[in-house]
Amino acid sequence: MKYYFLIFSLLISLNAVSQQEKNVETGNQDAEYYDHYFPNTNIEKNSLAFYFGFGIPYATGNLTDYYKRKFDLTMSLDYYHWNNLTFSLYIMYADGHLKKDINANNTLWTPKDTLNFTTYGLSMGYSILNTVHWRINPFGGIALVHSELTSSSGDKYRIGLRPSPVIGLNFSYRFINVKKEMQKSEYSGVSNCWGINARIAYVPFVVNKKNMPFSGGMWYMTIGITPINLF
Repeated sequence: MKYYFLIFSLLISLNAVSQQEKNVETGNQDAEYYDHYFPNTNIEKNSLAFYFGFGIPYATGNLTDYYKRKFDLTMSLDYYHWNNLTFSLYIMYADGHLKKDINANNTLWTPKDTLNFTTYGLSMGYSILNTVHWRINPFGGIALVHSELTSSSGDKYRIGLRPSPVIGLNFSYRFINVKKEMQKSEYSGVSNCWGINARIAYVPFVVNKKNMPFSGGMWYMTIGITPINLF
């Protein structure tokens, strides 16, 4: 699944770059052109988007020996400045089970018990590609991560908040009806569209505590939608 996701991301990048080169050749890539002829598109405007994605997490370090993954979720509020700077507030969640018995907090935890990770963070990035439809933006930031063990009987042990850097890459496609916008000669106010996203984020220290038998990071790989994209 990991390799399928990476191949999918690569295809998106190649297609977007190809589209950008085509637009440059025809002159349509010029921001002033879009701002003059398509005043109601997102070009040269600030935008605000909400993202929700679903995927599969991948652990790193010796956490891979103890963690059996199930799924991960990402929710973020993304602000895209007109000069291509990006800012995001996000929550990422990875759910799974233990692979083997461990002792933590004077308790024996078994593979019947769940182990999950929640990451809260703030990141900043830059859109290296930004057209009416396509956007690719790498990002980096800081996060707080907490992990939690939950037994089959309902007992919980929260390992605690830990700071960690975050790096990642976001691909997005926005469904904007350019032909419709061509009929508008003036800016008609805030517009909204929806889109699809593929996002990869790496948190190197989801667990880093001396009294735990494992430590490592987490890859969050999600594909989802942006039901709200205001510009």
